[in-house]
Amino acid sequence: MLGWFKKRKSDKSNEQSLCYLESQKKQYERMLRLANSIFKKADTHQIKDGYKHPILGFVKLLGMKLQTAYITNLLYDDDHSELKEYPSITPWLPFFGLSEKVSLDGKTMYDMIYHKKENRNVEVDLIKDLVLPWPWNVSRYLDSISSIGESKPWGKWCEDTLNHRVNMLLPMGICFVEGGNHSITSGIIHGEGTLIAKNVYDFSGVYKYVYTDGLQYKRVEDDSVISNVVNIEFAVIFEIGRMMLERGVSR
Repeated sequence: MLGWFKKRKSDKSNEQSLCYLESQKKQYERMLRLANSIFKKADTHQIKDGYKHPILGFVKLLGMKLQTAYITNLLYDDDHSELKEYPSITPWLPFFGLSEKVSLDGKTMYDMIYHKKENRNVEVDLIKDLVLPWPWNVSRYLDSISSIGESKPWGKWCEDTLNHRVNMLLPMGICFVEGGNHSITSGIIHGEGTLIAKNVYDFSGVYKYVYTDGLQYKRVEDDSVISNVVNIEFAVIFEIGRMMLERGVSR
């Protein structure tokens, strides 16, 4: 269950809350240290054809917890209650809202990202890339898992250009699914398939205005709070994106 999408329980004592936040802070700092170690090791690598920076694998590792939670959620519940445990996943859900003001002059996440759309398409590999679908219908979920694939009734996995829609966020290379959630989930589970991300967004403009300490997202200009961190792994991914930009690394 993804408790970080829900409000914290009001009956939690101050002492418990402080312990929880202290633990979260330590985990965040540990993950960032690991990321720094990967960058240092990569600095010693000889760059050859086909080289993929290892930090991209670490980004995927961090995001797999959320990916697994979403692609397995229908195993436990139909998730059609009024208060969804698993809301539709968007590029802003694991970070903070599109309408949150990130600068003192009123710029929002929407302003930062949508004005930075890349004029290009990128091939997404369902095995190698961090792809985050949101399967929501049990019948479609079971049909896709059962029927798509080599020698299965619907044939091997292939891109459906009318149905599949994926947004990629650079430099981290995170892929958020807008359409084709069930068949893309099947491709991830069975380890096959590539498709094209036609919406590629540059996250770099956000870093001028926002940072996170692992507990909250804050404005660079005055350290005021934008939002609490709802997902610790994506808080780490957020700051890894800054490190990637500083080093000229991108998906």
